[in-house]
Formats: sequence, C-alpha cells, structure tokens
Amino acid sequence: MTSAPTTVPPASRGAESLALLLLVGGMIGVIFPVTKVAQAAGVPPLPWAFSMMLGAGAILAGLARFKRQPMPVTGRYLRYFAVSGLLSMALPNVVLFFVMPWLGAGLSAVVYTLPPILTLLMALAVRIETPDRGRAVGILLGFAGALMIVGPRGSLPSPDLAGWMALAFVMPASVAAGNIYRTVAWPPGAKPVALAAGTMLGGAGWVALALLLTGAVTELPALGLAPWLALLQIAVTALTYVLYFRLQVVAGPVYLSQIGYVATSVGLGTGTVLFGERYSPWVWSGAAVIVAGVLLVSFGRRFAR
Repeated sequence: MTSAPTTVPPASRGAESLALLLLVGGMIGVIFPVTKVAQAAGVPPLPWAFSMMLGAGAILAGLARFKRQPMPVTGRYLRYFAVSGLLSMALPNVVLFFVMPWLGAGLSAVVYTLPPILTLLMALAVRIETPDRGRAVGILLGFAGALMIVGPRGSLPSPDLAGWMALAFVMPASVAAGNIYRTVAWPPGAKPVALAAGTMLGGAGWVALALLLTGAVTELPALGLAPWLALLQIAVTALTYVLYFRLQVVAGPVYLSQIGYVATSVGLGTGTVLFGERYSPWVWSGAAVIVAGVLLVSFGRRFAR
C-alpha cells in the first residue's frame, strides 16, 4: 500500500486549499445545469458521459506531455487508471446523468453533500486520517446540513422520486471510495496531471464498454444536438480535474471531499435561477449550515490552537 502524495503535507491548510476547494466545487456544480440543458436538447446519458471523459482525458494527456509528466503503461499505473476511473468518474457520472431528468439539477447535486462524511469514515477505517477536533466538528456540521436537506421535512417534491433518490446515493459512495483509493494507491513519484489524465481516460474506457454492452453506441451521433455544450463540458471538466488532483496533493482526501458541499450549493442555486426549481426553507437552511461546515474545516486547525 502506497502512502498519500506528499508534495505538500496533507496537514497544510490555508488560502490555496480553500481557493481550490471553492473553484473545484463550483466547477463541478456547473456540470449539473450544463448536463440538464444537454439532456433537454436530446443528448442521451452514456454518449454525453463518454464525450466528456474522452475529450477531457485527451486534453489532460496533452497537458501532461507538455509538462513532461509521463503516463506509464505498467500494470500498476493501468490498475490505478482503471480503478480510479471507475470509482471517481464513470460510475458517479453515469448515475448522475440517469437520475437528473427525474430529480433535476438541484436535487441531483444534493447527494454530493455526503462524500465528506463517507470519506472521513473510510479514511479512519484505513488509518490515513486522524482529524483534529475543529475539522471533525466542521465535517459533522456539514453532514448536519445535508440531513436538513434530505430529511423528512426537506427536499423531495414527490414520494415517487424516492427510488431515484436512492439510486443517486451510489454517487457519494463511489466518490468517497475513489478519494480513498487515489490516496492509498498513488504511485510513488507520480504527477497530478498525468494521473488526472489517466483517471479520465480510464473512466472513458468504462463508459465505452457500457456503450458497447447496451448497444447505445448508435446514440453517439446525438452529441451533434448540442455540440457547443459538449465542448464546454469537456473544457470545464479538464480544468476541474487539473485543480482536483492538485487539491488532493495539498490537502488530503477528507478535505478534498468537501467539494461536494460547494457543488451542492452551486447546483441548488443554478437549479433555482436557471430552471425555476423550488426548494423548501429547510433546503436553503441546510445549504447555509454546509457553508459554515466548510469554513470550519478550512480553518478548524487554526481555531483549535
């Protein structure tokens, strides 16, 4: 088992970590409305996911080559790309694209509040994190905000959506497992951009397999219904995951997992402003509690001193 990347100590917090957290979470939050618009234009889920991962992976691979960050094709690296691509990219994104037509951009984003607590529990189980009191309280505060959103008084506009919401919970479990896997399996000396490229291409490989097995490969021409949206999604995704892997290096998996809190807040906001989705006061109160939790985790170590 390989230790976490140590370019910058995981305990390092501050302006860079918080800025990366807000940027990455915000850009992931943008994925929800862009995807909803593409689906409204008639683009099916699997071709959309495949184009996003393949295009972003190609951009990242080119960037890695430009930065002279090699992408070895040894067994260890290929295993890393396959597993991290499945957990971090293919599974959560495919589930997202299937549930969004039913749940909307805002509710689809809501489940991204759960990776931090799941990542923390997994990190404690494999003994790669021992959070201080301030960070632990911040994470639990964010989780309390999540419960306010998904609780019985919260967000589902119809009981018929319970099954789709249950499927949506596959996303945070997969994201959390991916956070832990990327940390413990990070190859010695590997560079973030190269691993981001390999992860993205690994995810594209899994989606390509799904396209072949389901016969949905014939739906690929439907990308022509929203070509500019596809290009926007590819560009945003490539930039997101350059910063995503940098955040993992400087802050560790538990801190990184809080991007879900930011993405949820952005998803709720865009769902309301762009699509007229409406949520109860409990949802908005929960979002405010989540923001407080992010800030406490960001500066909790400082407050605990």
